[in-house]
Amino acid sequence: MATKDSFTAEEWTLLRIAPSLVSVGITAADPSGLFGSVKEAVAGSNRMLEALSANRDLELFAALSADRSIPGVPDVQQLLGDGTREQQLENFKAAALQQVRTAAELVARKATVAEAAAYRQMLVNIAHTAAGAAKEGGFLGFGGVRVSDRERAFIAAVSRAVGIE
Repeated sequence: MATKDSFTAEEWTLLRIAPSLVSVGITAADPSGLFGSVKEAVAGSNRMLEALSANRDLELFAALSADRSIPGVPDVQQLLGDGTREQQLENFKAAALQQVRTAAELVARKATVAEAAAYRQMLVNIAHTAAGAAKEGGFLGFGGVRVSDRERAFIAAVSRAVGIE
């Protein structure tokens, strides 16, 4: 069983922000505009809260849920890097996926098998939920698709990063 004390402060922060990186990664995969981006972020956050509640019998999830401190935020400029807007979005997705991979590996090493499986599944579910929160490619709410090909590709990348294929 894993608790906050099972991880360094840096590792714990990573476990707490990885779900947000997944949500923002969906937005970076296929930007939806301001309202769509907000919908995706809120949907991802709500999915995380649901997962924490549903898995509260697992010590790791209970500890994550109980931690009310504000986690450190990574340096956004470092995640975006240099280049055009498109290149910065690609840089962000790559950095987010690396952080997600690292978080999943940490949980696999330091938590129980059940905790690690639930954490990995939570990250993938967040990707699916965030992607489905706003339509892509429409105009004023008409047309478009619920989950774009670029979002599907990011969901698949998240699945691979956490070892669920």
